[in-house]
Amino acid sequence: MTEPDERQLEMIREVAPEDLEQLLELEHETFADPYSPSLLRGLALSLGRSFLVAESGGRIVGYSVGLMEDSRSGHVMSIAVAADHRRGGIGSRLMAAVIEDLQTMGARRVFLEVRESNLAAQDFYIKLGFTQAGRIRSYYGDGEDALQYQLGIWNQ
Repeated sequence: MTEPDERQLEMIREVAPEDLEQLLELEHETFADPYSPSLLRGLALSLGRSFLVAESGGRIVGYSVGLMEDSRSGHVMSIAVAADHRRGGIGSRLMAAVIEDLQTMGARRVFLEVRESNLAAQDFYIKLGFTQAGRIRSYYGDGEDALQYQLGIWNQ
């Protein structure tokens, strides 16, 4: 009998208020400039189904946050996967779920921003079908530029 893969994903679900502590830990593990507790709490309370978490073994191992910018444009605000769960498909499943949710709300295109230096994330987004759409100078707190990526335009 083989041992189960520790990186196995059990579920993707809507965020719950009790997830905040684990989300903060994941933020600090993943990002140099993490979201504040108050911002994460506000997003969790206001976005509901567009703030998704990936859970494995009772632990949150990833999340994605999407919102509608206007009636036709969605925005992936953030996606994170715990270091010990990367390259196992969790990020792809989170992105597919948040994009599907945005599409259901009327999005015909989806945007996101990524650090210019984050080549791994850029490769990931390109593999998902995103194309570079622009640059935002000094987007991040440390002055680094963001590259803006866009995903398709779906049928009306």
